[in-house]
Amino acid sequence: MKNTNTTTVKKSPQGIAPIKEVSTSTNSFEELYLKKDYKGAANYLLQNKQQLNSGIFHYNLGTVYSKMGDYPAARFHLEKAIKEGYINSSTLNNLTYVKTQLQVDDLSTSTMIPDQIMNSTLSIPSSAYLSITLILVLLGTVLLKTKKLVKKSSIALFVALVAFPFLFSQFYLNKVNYAVAFKDVIVYEGPSKIFSEKGKVKAGSKIILGDFKEGWFYIKFPISLAGWINKDQLGLY
Repeated sequence: MKNTNTTTVKKSPQGIAPIKEVSTSTNSFEELYLKKDYKGAANYLLQNKQQLNSGIFHYNLGTVYSKMGDYPAARFHLEKAIKEGYINSSTLNNLTYVKTQLQVDDLSTSTMIPDQIMNSTLSIPSSAYLSITLILVLLGTVLLKTKKLVKKSSIALFVALVAFPFLFSQFYLNKVNYAVAFKDVIVYEGPSKIFSEKGKVKAGSKIILGDFKEGWFYIKFPISLAGWINKDQLGLY
């Protein structure tokens, strides 16, 4: 695989998102961040995770980890923020910056068509698939009222088209297991270290997981990394 990312990014990640302070300690999260006490800021977030919005929690933690230079952990949390629906220019910029620092060959940089298709479909939020379905429903209603759809075969085909985005999102994409490697992890031919080594997933790489056997996942995508990997050192989401 070859890294083809040419997106222009800022020299450093953009700032944190505001949160409702929940700690009773002297320093708030924002104060810790501004003082460049990134370890303290990370601990603040982790200790108060249950009281914070999930998307903002992962965005802020990913941004803090990027400031600390822990780019694999930063990528995991920024990817998680996007999956949770916290999508804006800051999140996308910070994620692009982190991936630029990592320079890994993975699902997002693969030139293989199956990998590109999978990466593109997974980058679309679930809410977008629902919106597409609703738009198609409205279009179908208009076509029926104007009698542009009259044949039963055409109506059946259009109904299938309308249902596909929502069903695809709910019964496939929502069940896909993602992971980011926190450290370099060896890939084996089978679900055990007794099998031969096939290669290595580099720290910060994003992979799509398949079957699970006794602590081992099968890598489905990217195709070049297909094989078995131990769940340790993987951030699952």
